[in-house]
Amino acid sequence: MDIAPQYSGTASGLMNTGSAVAAIVSPLAFGYIVDVTGNWHLPFIGSVALLLIGSALAFTMHPDRKFVEKPAAEAALVTARSAG
Repeated sequence: MDIAPQYSGTASGLMNTGSAVAAIVSPLAFGYIVDVTGNWHLPFIGSVALLLIGSALAFTMHPDRKFVEKPAAEAALVTARSAG
């Protein structure tokens, strides 16, 4: 909400959707990995690895930088230049 208050509802909805999908897929993936490998440590190691990646990526966030949407004319100009 601090970075882009006009998009806070969209961001909140995406975060809720992502957590719901993870809550559905995670037990299925965990069970599949255990069934295929027979190793109970492997899914936990994967979970720890994802948590470490997430905590490392948290340091790349910059909440002090505001998200500013480019005006439509400027965006069209940038798109036209990149198209060639």
